[in-house]
Amino acid sequence: MKRLYLDFYNETENKRRRIIVNDPVEGLTAEQVQSAMQTLLDSKVLEGYAIDRAVVVETSSNEFFDLIQ
Repeated sequence: MKRLYLDFYNETENKRRRIIVNDPVEGLTAEQVQSAMQTLLDSKVLEGYAIDRAVVVETSSNEFFDLIQ
């Protein structure tokens, strides 16, 4: 499973916020992600925060068994 983590930081309050997007669109560019993050800031959704980082994380799992279904 892929997830896109959008991290924001509020220096005044020393707090971090993360927005997680499950299954992000393939082929996203850094410019597109940064623009989307800036739109969130401009719309005051995360007032007082600044863009920190964005990262795509891909995880996998190997299920050994599932006894109760």
